Amino acid sequence: MARSLISRMPLAVQVLVNALGTWWDDWVNQTVINLVWAACQATIVLGPPATFGMAYVANRLVHGEATGLGGWWQGLRRYLGVSWLWGLANLVVAVVLYANLVMYGSFEGFWGPLLQGAALSVVALWVVVQLYAVPFLMEQTEPKLVQAWRNGLFTLLAAPGYSLVLIVAVASILALSFVTLAPLILGGPCLILVIGNQAVIERLEHFRVREREAGVSETANPDSRAT
Repeated sequence: MARSLISRMPLAVQVLVNALGTWWDDWVNQTVINLVWAACQATIVLGPPATFGMAYVANRLVHGEATGLGGWWQGLRRYLGVSWLWGLANLVVAVVLYANLVMYGSFEGFWGPLLQGAALSVVALWVVVQLYAVPFLMEQTEPKLVQAWRNGLFTLLAAPGYSLVLIVAVASILALSFVTLAPLILGGPCLILVIGNQAVIERLEHFRVREREAGVSETANPDSRAT
């Protein structure tokens, strides 16, 4: 009955409902990982690897495998190098944004606020792309950041309404985290990554990417096809 009701919902809402259920079923592990992740953020240098470790746990969880802290550590080690590159890219974006806001703020007339708004819009787009990009990285055969960012951008542009629903949900979780700290302590960041992974997997299934990849593989290796 519940599954039938969920299947009638818009796809983005289905993603949110399924992600919440998946996260809740592993809530204890998610909370522990979230606390470890928060401690790593205080060191700064361990922040990106800890985030990718959490993303790896979320990815495995959406695929039906609860890995706990062991999975977090495995993901941290597996994506250690690429996570630092990701962190460096985000640092560069933050520095460029700050420099642009300061420079545009010195402009006279309406050009200053207009350009500041444009810069903030670009950065907002960048942040939203990360919701898809990190989970895409987990699904790729090779963990290439550029490919993950491109896939994230294309997904956002291909389904803006779908993405808007997810963005509102994620923004609500972040807002509650800043206001009450409860979601931050009780696994909110983990939930956001589960949502991102659930969304990416749903998009891959919706656009039948897996089926096309399987078809290409069978065409390239005819001997592997079932007789």
